[in-house]
Amino acid sequence: MTVGRKAWNRVEEFLGTTSFEGFTSDDLFIMNFIKKGWGQDIAALSNMAEAVHLRYQAGSIDQEHAMILMRQIVRRAVHKSVSPYRSRIEAVNDLGAYGYYLEHLNITLGLACAVGVREFKDLNLRISEHLHHQSMMQDNAHARLIPHIKMRWSADQSAILKSLWLCDQNHQSDFHSAPAERWLNHMISEMTHADTGLFETEAMRVKSYSRQPRGCSHSYMVHYMSSFAPEVANAQWQLFKEHMCEHRMGLTGFREYLLSYEGKWTPDSGPIIGGIGVAATGLALKAAYSLGDQEMHASLKRSVDRVLTVFQATKSIPGIGILTSIGTDVLASAIYSNATLAVSKL
Repeated sequence: MTVGRKAWNRVEEFLGTTSFEGFTSDDLFIMNFIKKGWGQDIAALSNMAEAVHLRYQAGSIDQEHAMILMRQIVRRAVHKSVSPYRSRIEAVNDLGAYGYYLEHLNITLGLACAVGVREFKDLNLRISEHLHHQSMMQDNAHARLIPHIKMRWSADQSAILKSLWLCDQNHQSDFHSAPAERWLNHMISEMTHADTGLFETEAMRVKSYSRQPRGCSHSYMVHYMSSFAPEVANAQWQLFKEHMCEHRMGLTGFREYLLSYEGKWTPDSGPIIGGIGVAATGLALKAAYSLGDQEMHASLKRSVDRVLTVFQATKSIPGIGILTSIGTDVLASAIYSNATLAVSKL
């Protein structure tokens, strides 16, 4: 069985169970260390939605199956174990400063609608209106992501804008245009790294790496921008390859930090080996797919497949499996599944 088939099977198996009481450490690598999952639960679900939508578009699953899977994704996304709200989201009066959760939920709702699941239209429009307002009210064009947390990642704002763009595509609204224009202007004028031209990572300047480009952030940002700002996304992708791509011992990967900056790994980056970031490289595969960069996609896929083959072969070995699950959990499987289908169509 191929690496890609195993990854997609992992996603389908997770969504195939009718009972769901929350993610476990068997589902998400990070929950072996951080019990709340650092938001990777909702991120995994939005990546699953992208994978389902991609397969539906490519004709590898039919509409009925796509709709069944999407409804399971949405059901999990609004579950009390994933949602930050104490009540069902439909009963929440003020959606508040939960931009991170809402960006991924809204992407999921938009993609569900795109495959024919129409019953969440009102919620999709309500969240989009809220995220539009949250984005426009900020001087730096970055909506708040988590209450009481000052940090705001540029990658997350690009995900917010992608979710608004999806809503506009489905419902003939126009939530994304104004905040996208403001955000792009701010990124170009205030958050462009002087030495490389790459967009910087964090808008509030509260972290030591805020003014640095970061691999995991940039890969995600380019992927989301490819929908609502494809020309800017492609320009950033070319700079990303120039300054942060590495080729070593037959493998291709992306740095988490520039060679000139000494940074440490975080839960977002995953392990960093010789400067190469696990998350940066895996997400770069997704970005290459989104931008149609066949050469880079093929090079990254060969490298990722070699590593994942080892991970999949050793995940049942006591003491090793917990580490190799970083490449085989449902988040990694969902990311891989929406970055590797129908490569010949790029």
